[in-house]
Amino acid sequence: MPISQKISAKLKSSSWIRKMFEEGLQMKQKYGADNVFDLSLGNPVIEPPEEVRQAIKSAANDSGQGLHRYMPNAGLHDVRETIAKTLSIEAACKELTADHIVMVCGAAGGLNITLKTLLDPDEEVIVFSPFFVEYLFYSENHGGKTITVATNEDFSLNFNALRKALSPKTKAVIINSPNNPTGVVYSRKMLRELASILKEYSTDNNNPIYLISDDPYKKIVFDGIETPN
Repeated sequence: MPISQKISAKLKSSSWIRKMFEEGLQMKQKYGADNVFDLSLGNPVIEPPEEVRQAIKSAANDSGQGLHRYMPNAGLHDVRETIAKTLSIEAACKELTADHIVMVCGAAGGLNITLKTLLDPDEEVIVFSPFFVEYLFYSENHGGKTITVATNEDFSLNFNALRKALSPKTKAVIINSPNNPTGVVYSRKMLRELASILKEYSTDNNNPIYLISDDPYKKIVFDGIETPN
């Protein structure tokens, strides 16, 4: 049965990360799990702590009225309020409230919703290379175009290249720190300079540009490394 030419092409050029993962599963079946070292995905090598298991069981068994029914589109108010308080402390931003928080089904869903909200056809999303490959699909899903900007040799943000890439069609810039795949953590100074460049361009051209921070690894850092907001 014929399918969309666009989807057919995407299937043929799908991520090698996933292909390696699928290959790893087949190799484990053939050679045994102890004989295959799968470095394709960020799957943990240990199981969740017992406290996490018990918390999930407790939530499932909670007999509170309405707990397992439909909720407000943005998520439960008390959950959003708790998250807002946490982010207010971490980001030193005291104005955050539950009204600033929208709950989503995972990072991929959240990024898709964000880009769907922001993008009109042919508007551009800037990403710094190398980057998480699915950003390309997220932009294209909603009629956008991904513009790739090279980083410096140490994988830090290249601001000269960014300035050249900005255009009247630029609608958003996605950053990812700690970065996948390089592991680089952007410094506070670097983030402030990035914000300054985008704010200046937005003001001078009457063209608001949104900075999207995709940071699923924010708390997975070691050796006292700081991951500033």
